[in-house]
Amino acid sequence: MNLNKYTLDRFEGDFAVFLKYPNETESLQIHCSDLKSKLNQGDIVNISVIQDKYEIELLSEQTMDQKERVGQLLERLKKRK
Repeated sequence: MNLNKYTLDRFEGDFAVFLKYPNETESLQIHCSDLKSKLNQGDIVNISVIQDKYEIELLSEQTMDQKERVGQLLERLKKRK
């Protein structure tokens, strides 16, 4: 089993596009029909392939931490103007 961490970057048509975390230089496209739960852009997940099927685990705590850091960064940038 190969387990990797990804961020859901966007949806393109019938596919979810994930970027490998944290450097985001590799991408992985998974058909939306293969997603067993509702995911949102910015969600951080573990993805493994088991018997030719994607197993996707939402990392809720890491996702919330990342969104908080991004929100704080945006606030600091707004204050600079």
